[in-house]
Amino acid sequence: MTNCKRLALLGTALLSAPALLHAQETAAADNGQAQFSLDKLVISAGQEKIARDTPQAVTTLDQEDIDQTQANTIGDLLEAMPGVNVQGGVSQLGQGFNIRGLGTAIGDSDNRVVITVDGVQKFYEQYRMGAFFSEPELYKRVEVLRGPASSTLYGAGALAGVINFSTKDASDFLSSPTDAIAVRLKAATETNSEAKTLSGIVAFRPVESIELLGTYNFRTSSNYRDGRNQIVEASKTEADSWLVKGRVTIAGNRKHAIWASYQDWVSDTPQVYDQVTASTGSALMRRKVRDKTAVVGYENDFGGSKLFNVEAQVAYSDTLTHQTETTFLGALAYSDFRYESWQGKLQNVSEFDLGGDWTTFLTVGGQWSQQKRRNPRVSLTGVVTPGAGTHPEGQMTRTGLFGQLEIVWSDKLTIIPGVRVDWTDLEPGDTRAAGAAVPQRTKHNGVSPKIAALYNVADWFGVFGSVAHTVRLPNVDETFTLSAARSYSPDLRPEKSDNYEVGFTLSLDGLLGKTGRFRAKTTLFQNDVKDLIITNSAPSGVAGSTSYFVNIGRSRLKGVEVEAEYGIGGFFARGNASFIDGKNLLTGQYLNTIPANDYRLTLGYSDPVTGLSGGWTGEFAEAQNKVGGSNFGAGSGAPTAGYAVHNLFLTFRPLSGAAKGVEFRISADNIFDRYYRRHLSSLAGEGQTFKFTVANTF
Repeated sequence: MTNCKRLALLGTALLSAPALLHAQETAAADNGQAQFSLDKLVISAGQEKIARDTPQAVTTLDQEDIDQTQANTIGDLLEAMPGVNVQGGVSQLGQGFNIRGLGTAIGDSDNRVVITVDGVQKFYEQYRMGAFFSEPELYKRVEVLRGPASSTLYGAGALAGVINFSTKDASDFLSSPTDAIAVRLKAATETNSEAKTLSGIVAFRPVESIELLGTYNFRTSSNYRDGRNQIVEASKTEADSWLVKGRVTIAGNRKHAIWASYQDWVSDTPQVYDQVTASTGSALMRRKVRDKTAVVGYENDFGGSKLFNVEAQVAYSDTLTHQTETTFLGALAYSDFRYESWQGKLQNVSEFDLGGDWTTFLTVGGQWSQQKRRNPRVSLTGVVTPGAGTHPEGQMTRTGLFGQLEIVWSDKLTIIPGVRVDWTDLEPGDTRAAGAAVPQRTKHNGVSPKIAALYNVADWFGVFGSVAHTVRLPNVDETFTLSAARSYSPDLRPEKSDNYEVGFTLSLDGLLGKTGRFRAKTTLFQNDVKDLIITNSAPSGVAGSTSYFVNIGRSRLKGVEVEAEYGIGGFFARGNASFIDGKNLLTGQYLNTIPANDYRLTLGYSDPVTGLSGGWTGEFAEAQNKVGGSNFGAGSGAPTAGYAVHNLFLTFRPLSGAAKGVEFRISADNIFDRYYRRHLSSLAGEGQTFKFTVANTF
């Protein structure tokens, strides 16, 4: 099936399904419509704007979306976004993220996806482990910026894009300025994996200028069963998490404030060694994984000044895996895998009125971070080895300066040029390998310019495009990994991406009825990546080279993403589709990190009178047999069959009576108990399961 035919079928389904199923419309029902995703505010792409008016592909999940998903893992939150996939395992300890065919592999290196929590960059790499460990209940907002144009504001490394997580605030639960305290309790369960989740939140405003929040979450589940009734190893979970957060407003100005937050996530259970593929079967170990994030921020708009609107923050991030009971790996008492960093960021936004309908916003700033990678391995006799040659210790210091203009003419034209300069300084630790050369300190730098524009040809139709050159600098793992047979890699060149995007947006009101609304955004992209860094294994590596990591010549990833939504009265339809291809241009082989073509469609109804809403969601994927051995990362390396999975959901918020204010959510996932595996996942998806959630804020 051609891409044109796929798009036509998707468009027909989106436009016709709700009109054929439901012809009635009322003003009351229209008021009950859920907000369209393409009408949601985007806060991570420069000046605040709605998603369909950004000249790049952005998807936002708000609190209602997160609650509706009833996610067990962070990956569950992201899977429904076009062009976004989870690669590797299925548990909280095995997931990495892939955007437009770029992302983590089984033998992790820098995953080319920048992940932030409240502006703090998170990063973790350990063989056969995931890239990010956290709890979905901590967050009120997730924004995914697809494509390397995001690197201007977020740094070298965003070849695929950026995932931004925002934690909950006290003001989210204190509904009026006079509220002093609010409490939210939530409990959830799931049948297949016998999962249980408990969450408690307390929001407190002792005086008008101070807001405080505390939350605790507990989650546990067993290994689930797939559609063939087989137990899927490495899918169980047990974790505790908590968040404390405060904000102090200065002199009554809401935009002049100091805020701080601290979150902690802990999992301490026996685990399958290989969390990504579960291929070790009965090889169990005990892992205590702890992820901590602390940040202190300051913001000041200087009383509404157009020249100064400052944001600054200092942050600390620490991700530690403590492994014990690992006799199958040798005579070890324990080993630690730790990524600890200090970070700082300062930026200012200025507004310039150029006369007429022209306005310009200038964002300038800088970032600094120092990350220490440590891997002490302690023998049964107490001897400490500072890491293995294949997981070397080291330190990376990163500095970046950036500037971005947003030139706006009325509501018609937006032009966004930007540039970023990054420097890294890599220092080796004490890791040694027999007969190998001693690693030397290595420095890199790179410049990442871009320009993007959006033009609204009419109130209902807009076109956009962007060109971005992005550089990702080598990291500690890629530079200092070595063995007795292969040396470290001081001569690695930075990866370079040249990305081109074009697309259009549609916004039609009164379609198929007075209250009918239609929104759509389509993006076509091509990403040419040069000097991609991979493990050296000929023929995919560089013949004759003895370095552990090498650059390969050129790869090309291209594709189409479609998002569309329609609503009439209380009825709504949402859909998206993603088609991605990727090849090594030197060998002609397919890249193994390319997901299957997939489609998602949701049909539902929301009734504001009864507080009842519900519907159906279908996830459809084509067979993916475009795989090419091991020439690009690890990927899945094997073809996967197409599949169709059907889910039902129901939400009830009573508007009167004793249960007023209580939220009830029920969902039935994979209702036909089909066996399936998402192409970039190493393990089968969950079979039929029912989820139940009840929550109340008082």
